[in-house]
Amino acid sequence: MKYPILNLFVALIAFSAFAGRAEAQWYGENVESGADVIMMDIRWPWWAESTYSANFNMATVPGGVSAYGGFAGSVETIGKNHRPNLDAVAQSSFRPGSVWSFWGSNSEGEPVRVVTASEHTFAYQYIGEGASGALFGTWPVIRQNRWYTMLMRIWSPAGETNPKTAYVGRWVKDVADDRWYLYGVMRLPIHATGFTGNAGFLEDFGHSGRSARSIHRRFGYYRKDGKWRKSNEVHIEVHPKGRAVDDHWIVNKLEGDTVLAMEVSQNRKLVPQLLKGEPLEYGKKHFFTTKQPDLPVLDSPAVTNLQAKSNGKQVWVSWQVPDSASPQWSYKIEVFDTPKCQGEPIAVRGQRMPITRNVIVGAVAENPTVRFSLVDIFDQPIKPIVVSAKTALSPSRPDQAKRRSGNNNSTPERRRSAPRSGLQYELWVKEKDRHVNVTYPPSKAAHSQNERHLWLSLDEIKTGKLVQRGVCRGLDIELRGKRREGYAFRFRGLLRVPQPGFYLLYMKGTDGYRIRIDQRDALAWDGLHGPEEKSAGVHLAAGDHPIAIDYFVDRNKPFFLFEWEGPGLARQAIPASAFFHRVDDALPAAQVKVATSESGRVDAEVIVEPNGHKIERIEFYFDKMQISSAKTDRLAYSGVLPGGEHRVWARVFYDGNHTLDTEFTPITVASKSPSGWNLGIAGEKNLGFNILQTAPNVFSFVGEGEYVISRPVEGDFTLTCKVVHCAGMKGEPVNGSSWVGLSVREHPERNNYRWGQEFGVMRVAKNGVRTTPDHGDGAGTRQSYQRLPDGHSWLRVVRQGKSWSAWTSADGKRWRFGSVHYKRIPPKVGAGVVFRALPQDAQMYFRASVSNVTLTKGVPDGFAIDSTPATGIQSVGITGAVVAPSNPKVVVVRTTYRGLLKSLDGGKTWKRANGSLTGKANLVRSIAIHPTSPQVMMRATSDGIYRTGDGGQSWQKLSLDCDFDGAGPTAVCGEVVAFVPSKPKMVFAAGETKGLFRSDDGGDTWTRVIGAGHRFTAIDINPYFRNQFGDTVIHAVTCPDRFVGLLGRGKSSFKAMQQMAFDFVSFDDGKSFKTHVERAELGYLNTVSLRCNQSVQLYGTTHGLIHTFSFGMDNCLYATSLPLESMRPFTAIGGSVAGQQFCTRKFVQAIDPATPTRLSRSDLGGDVWSWTQAKGEFPQRVLKIVPADPTNSSTGKSWWLVGEDGLYRSDDNCETFRNVPIDEK
Repeated sequence: MKYPILNLFVALIAFSAFAGRAEAQWYGENVESGADVIMMDIRWPWWAESTYSANFNMATVPGGVSAYGGFAGSVETIGKNHRPNLDAVAQSSFRPGSVWSFWGSNSEGEPVRVVTASEHTFAYQYIGEGASGALFGTWPVIRQNRWYTMLMRIWSPAGETNPKTAYVGRWVKDVADDRWYLYGVMRLPIHATGFTGNAGFLEDFGHSGRSARSIHRRFGYYRKDGKWRKSNEVHIEVHPKGRAVDDHWIVNKLEGDTVLAMEVSQNRKLVPQLLKGEPLEYGKKHFFTTKQPDLPVLDSPAVTNLQAKSNGKQVWVSWQVPDSASPQWSYKIEVFDTPKCQGEPIAVRGQRMPITRNVIVGAVAENPTVRFSLVDIFDQPIKPIVVSAKTALSPSRPDQAKRRSGNNNSTPERRRSAPRSGLQYELWVKEKDRHVNVTYPPSKAAHSQNERHLWLSLDEIKTGKLVQRGVCRGLDIELRGKRREGYAFRFRGLLRVPQPGFYLLYMKGTDGYRIRIDQRDALAWDGLHGPEEKSAGVHLAAGDHPIAIDYFVDRNKPFFLFEWEGPGLARQAIPASAFFHRVDDALPAAQVKVATSESGRVDAEVIVEPNGHKIERIEFYFDKMQISSAKTDRLAYSGVLPGGEHRVWARVFYDGNHTLDTEFTPITVASKSPSGWNLGIAGEKNLGFNILQTAPNVFSFVGEGEYVISRPVEGDFTLTCKVVHCAGMKGEPVNGSSWVGLSVREHPERNNYRWGQEFGVMRVAKNGVRTTPDHGDGAGTRQSYQRLPDGHSWLRVVRQGKSWSAWTSADGKRWRFGSVHYKRIPPKVGAGVVFRALPQDAQMYFRASVSNVTLTKGVPDGFAIDSTPATGIQSVGITGAVVAPSNPKVVVVRTTYRGLLKSLDGGKTWKRANGSLTGKANLVRSIAIHPTSPQVMMRATSDGIYRTGDGGQSWQKLSLDCDFDGAGPTAVCGEVVAFVPSKPKMVFAAGETKGLFRSDDGGDTWTRVIGAGHRFTAIDINPYFRNQFGDTVIHAVTCPDRFVGLLGRGKSSFKAMQQMAFDFVSFDDGKSFKTHVERAELGYLNTVSLRCNQSVQLYGTTHGLIHTFSFGMDNCLYATSLPLESMRPFTAIGGSVAGQQFCTRKFVQAIDPATPTRLSRSDLGGDVWSWTQAKGEFPQRVLKIVPADPTNSSTGKSWWLVGEDGLYRSDDNCETFRNVPIDEK
């Protein structure tokens, strides 16, 4: 374990992909819409297991951007009940991570950008859950059981009449230490003026709420229209009791009712921990008001060490803000040519930016005077300070720098050599880490013991290994290659200063760095830290100044940006053209030749003269991105490059570990819009790209961003292309999530998720061939879990109604089915080709090309989705097993000729439960056991439906005219009779052709709720969730006649007229049903609900397993590459409560699997699976798998399995099975 908090963030994002914020425990605050400042004090009485505590959750006014922020921690629990570990050492030594994530963009697709991070935060762009920008980081200064003021403010840039952007800053104050910390500043791409409100939540992102979490809150305030208002009311809406996992809230008021203390757990036994009382009433909204002053007690602004210097043409002003003072928001500098600031200033500069501490103002004056003003984040001004600018010393001159160069390898011969472009560099690496506590204090706790580092300071660079050196075109950190930790650079050379004067240097770097100019430290920050901006000023003469930069990265997220500002220079990254070096060695000589055409094609050649060196490789670059490489002394490139004004250059690798960069060659690349197709920019509009169309259906792409080339189409169609090239497949350093392929969207002309629903199949640069998501995709990957064949370059999408299938081919002739999604996309769409390259984490522009792009109406012949029919179950005896919901010892199996067999001791002994029934009444199609009274059962048979109240000793035939087939092919399908768990008088029954019926009086009378013509195969009534009206979700599924033969049990004697498969769904306990699915390519055989979310459902079908995360409205067939049997009929799908596990444990298998003796298992949302190899006695074919304990206290370890030759039992999560004899007594 290298760095515990990094693993914590990975887990947090991964869990978000599945559960989302909907599974968090929320509390609301009384913050009005339009507030521009929100603040409150937060305290954590203990750090809980895998807990994300978000105290900021809001959107902007006007809308367009949303965000949440907070802190995350994870201290291991104690014991089997997972009690919070309140050990003083474990708690006091833990330091939490932090999160601040943003969503949204403007109409141009521009995302939220990080302006500055802090010492403890690191910038991320395009992260999980679809977020566009974020700051994460571990906070060594945040500790348990201490108060911290959390503050967020939004503002507009100063001096703009119609601003199009806004800024949001976030701060943290350690109340006990009286110290403020900047968290970060974000730039919003919209003109937002306030927040919509605020809320908080506590979320377990890794262990399903099995432990207890807590937070304390006090002194909430917000500011609206310039006036402060109290936010001292918190409301908690507790869900109705009886869900799969209940939230148990304990709320107390402490410290004279000034503190609201909250504890919550999904395990009732674990709360309260430190508080008192009973949980809040379930199914009710609770309000709590704490005592506090009407107005906040605000710190005062302050400025120290204010200095001003003048060189006659410029004034350089610097200052500091004490950590105990309220943070800076804006500043204003006025320069006068009078001693007491009389009259009008000759120059003014001001900005709303919390991080600025150095400013240069152009002002021609002999003895200028400066009036300095500052306003804090609460809009409190300091009293303006007037200082006289001191006359600066003479600027540091290049010739003086040479004389001071001392032992810096500065010989007379080297000083006389003409400077060459570029910097000399050395790359050092460290492979072996060591245990040392920096983030966590030393302790016996695991997080302290597991902390390890590679480097801690600049002085340690020499303990590493020098692996590469040479001459680079500038401060190019990408020379690190694929390294992301444990590397260091040493740059040496000359900085060419264009004009004499004051220069400001700005540095954002992770981790330690030291910048020396003219042998003096200009900027230095050693140790481990985030890329918070630091600045300094220098006074330089024109000419070449020696510069030396040392920089290292331990294990934090890498970041390096060195900028300057000076006479005639706006703030900018120091260009490569400003760096030079002196060297007399005979180095390789490289020449770049390039030619462009009006079509956008670029032909380039790099020729290297070795000059006695061994040339090993050439890399060809376009601006900062690699385009091509060759392992010779000559490189040729021909292809498309991003349009516009650019520069090309090359990097030569020689003599084992040396490199040399060429100078830039400017080029202009033409670009044209596609002909006959529409071009939609789906991402940011201002990124570099080019698309070259060499034929009506042939396209090449290079660049960054996301682009869709489409045509409008309506109804069924077929979309095809061949992927000719996709960078990344051979290890090219492109963004691994870049892709090329086919895309269908509601609005392909729109950007940033405003394109509506989509379906596609694409080749992903480093992840194979994928479709659009076959899961909830909370992490925003936009890729399926299923992987289609890698060797297939031809892609195809076929639309048939609401069914969307993906196909691949190696030759464009023989097509292989990949996956089918059911999506409610409107008839009119845009269909075509997509190129997508995220603008980060890449050293090379993504390049891709496609040919043979065609879009034709209709569905091609021979594109039916085939399934392998089941065999070996023609004459099975047992077709299903049901366990009493209230008593796991009561087990009933149904048969095709012996009626029901019942056990009252968990399967040890059996006897018939048929009473006096004979003949067709013993051909049992389905069985249902009362939710609370196992003596009450219903059986649907070939002779009608029967009810018993004495456990099967006697049966009463009910007056329901419905057809059930207890011996035909569908007898192996799911149950078609079911009680509503929360309302057991309500019963449902569905037949082969006569419809779906509901009884509200336990079966005495019936009402048809879905008409005749459908062949119903299963009913599922969700036992885990009810809405605010006490109603649950009901699914009823069907199978058309043409697919019944796939069950391998012959034809049915009943003819169903409806030839489409349906998933009917009710949200009102069956009073009404909606058609969520109507499809033609397969049939439904069984279905089961999941505990993780009421919208998630699994379906066994004639063609495999289907998963939905939207009540069936959008679903996908798992057909390739997953640990699941595919393209075979499934009737065995079972789910069980598994202790405190958030989701049910699920096991599934095809009736007649290609590989017997194994099952597929999922402990998450039914979209992540693994194989379980069964040992012991196990059937060749699997008809049913049901939990042996369906109660909410189940461990999820015990299961019943119905095979073609009998009943089986496992008590170890299906790892071993034994045959259970059913000897009637």
